[in-house]
Amino acid sequence: MTARPVGMAATMALSAALTGCTVNVNTEGATAQDTHTFTVGTAPSVVLDTFDGSIQVHSWDRNEVEVIVEKQAQDDSLLQQIVVEKSQDGDQVTLRVRGPASAGSSGIQIGVVYSPSARLRVAVPRATALDLRSGDGSVSVEDVTGTLALRSGDGTISGLRLTGDIRARTDDGSIRLREMSGKVDVETLDGSVVVNGMLTHLRAKSGDGSVRISADKGSALGDDWAIETGDGNVDLRLPDGLAAEVDATTSDGSIRSSYPGLTVPERSTEDRDDDSDRRSLKATLGGGGRTLRVRTSDGTIRFES
Repeated sequence: MTARPVGMAATMALSAALTGCTVNVNTEGATAQDTHTFTVGTAPSVVLDTFDGSIQVHSWDRNEVEVIVEKQAQDDSLLQQIVVEKSQDGDQVTLRVRGPASAGSSGIQIGVVYSPSARLRVAVPRATALDLRSGDGSVSVEDVTGTLALRSGDGTISGLRLTGDIRARTDDGSIRLREMSGKVDVETLDGSVVVNGMLTHLRAKSGDGSVRISADKGSALGDDWAIETGDGNVDLRLPDGLAAEVDATTSDGSIRSSYPGLTVPERSTEDRDDDSDRRSLKATLGGGGRTLRVRTSDGTIRFES
């Protein structure tokens, strides 16, 4: 039998079978970039919100807020539907990016497809209050001091050298905060948590993931600390001389400690594999005082110096 070309025939058959579908072979998409600059004082307040896309913030030595909006969509018509709403009232700057009401055809698309998005690259004075929100994208902040609220519907959150009152929330993603100083309150529904720095107030929670806290020298419990995960290990590195009432429990796992003065009881049963008597620990560190509460439903809790 003589072979016959099948490429065109297969394409036609596919088109006939997928009635009402969109065949998209555009591999570039449509992009646009806008820059918005606001003159502010030495301690502004900035609110940023994007429907889909990452937010990246760093500080600089100018009394200005600069927001670069990088838009991307499948085609120009969708790109034009990405709208930037901005306002300024004194030192209060607000910029929100709204996406298209509809991303286009609901049929099957073949080829490279670009969902509409708007990435924000931002420069602010070092002392700035931030309220950041991405509907679907990562959030990262470096070298900023102030009240910082970081939120993502679906994405990682990271911070480096942040000082002040830091709150971070993500529904799906990890949280990484390094070289922090001050109050830290973080929560992810699904992902790991890593926090280190000189901490005074701490709440760290994961619905499903490990939690690692490294409290540097100078850290102190300004109020009760709470560290919790639904499923994962908890690792705590504490500075020497920390004063606290330790209250740690794991439902399925064990507690281990190499921290001076914090001793886990030896197993009291003949079965050396039974950790049931090592799943709860209450102890006083230093002069006691505020409570250091640690919980995991399924995992090991480790204390180290």
